Parts: sequence; C-alpha cells; structure tokens
Amino acid sequence: MLSIIIPTLNEEKTGYLQRILKAYQHLKNCEIICVDGGSTDNTIDIINAAGVCLIRTDIASRAGRLNAGIVQANADTIVLHHPRSIIDIAGLNALNKHADQMSWGAFTHKFNIRHPLLQFTSWYSNYIRGDKRGVYYLDHCLFAKKQLLLDVGMLPLIDIFEDTELCLRLKLKCKAKRLPFISETSAIRFQVNGLYRQALTNQYMKWLYYFNRSDTAMNQRYEKGIQLNTQYDERQK
Repeated sequence: MLSIIIPTLNEEKTGYLQRILKAYQHLKNCEIICVDGGSTDNTIDIINAAGVCLIRTDIASRAGRLNAGIVQANADTIVLHHPRSIIDIAGLNALNKHADQMSWGAFTHKFNIRHPLLQFTSWYSNYIRGDKRGVYYLDHCLFAKKQLLLDVGMLPLIDIFEDTELCLRLKLKCKAKRLPFISETSAIRFQVNGLYRQALTNQYMKWLYYFNRSDTAMNQRYEKGIQLNTQYDERQK
C-alpha cells in the first residue's frame, strides 16, 4: 500500500489538483491524503468531491503540511506529491509492486510544455543533481519508507529548499533510486514570469541557499507575483 500526500493551498487556479485526483481515483492499494493549509478558494470542495482524506490545518509551510500527512499516513511507503505534478499511473503501480525493494527515491522529471531550456532543466535535475548528487526536488514526487522519514526527522520546517534538505538527510542513510516513470510538472512559473527570467531566478535562489540566507526571505522573493506555495499577504496581516 502507498500513501500519497499532497500539500494544498488554493490549488483551484492551476487546475492540477482536479487532474491529479481524477487520474488517481482508480488506483488500488493506495490512500491519498490532502493536507490543506487554509485554502480560501474551492480547493476543499475539490478534495471532498474526490472522496479522499482531507487534513485541514493552518500550517503555512509546505514542509509542515507534508509532515502532518506523514504522521497520519497508514502505508509503509509514502509519496511526497507535488501539488502541480502528475505521476504516470504505471509508475505508481510499479512502486506499489516493488516498494519493499526501495528505501527512497523519486520519479523522472518532465515539464508539461516542450522548450529546449525546460528540457535541459529536466535533464540536469534527473541525471546531474539527482542521480549524481542525490538531490531531487519535490516536483520529482519523492517517495520513501515512512520509518525512514521518521528516522531522519521528516522535512525541516523551512519555507524553501526543504526538499533539498530532506534528500541530504536521506542520502546519509542509503542511496536513492530514480524510477524511469514520468512525473510531469506544470511550467506555470516559467510561463508567468518568462522562461529565462525564471531560470535566472532559480539559479539565484540556489546561490542564496548555499550562502545560508533566510529561508523566509528567499521564499518571499521566489513566490512574489505568483504565490503558489505560500500566501504571504494573507498570513502576515
């Protein structure tokens, strides 16, 4: 059995949550847990209509929402699911079938639109940052044994790069396994902000991370103008 945990916050605008829940509705031996951080749109209605497990919280960080789902999950293997990614059904079935053979890993990243820059970004994240360095971002849809996640302290409660920090913890325990099945991710940040501008922003964020800048300040900059993972204006009033 798998537990798929989806951290949600005002997901209606992208349309991905509806697609995810519809695509996964016939999965066998699988529970889906949506952990919502206080959505003010129709996200809750979408989750309830799908009949999946809903945990309602006021947790602002994506990491905190994922941790809340990990604690409540019933399966031995957990999928930390990006709210704007869709995993190949064959990939989830393969993971379910062979979960006892893998401690942790990720699916193969691909954007939902074709462009040389985005194709390179996916290639780099799969083969260089992922396979060679053992760091996969959440849009790969990470998976791991629940006990292993508990052993490493789950995700650190930071606003950005929590997936990087988790991978660094996990790879100290054992090597990751990247499955060849696709996790197709929305390129909405690139579409809204511009392909090259977003690519430069991503690299700038990495440099700030390496120099130990404030995670809150980094995330505010990253979310500025689009606010997909955190609603700063609403939460700081």
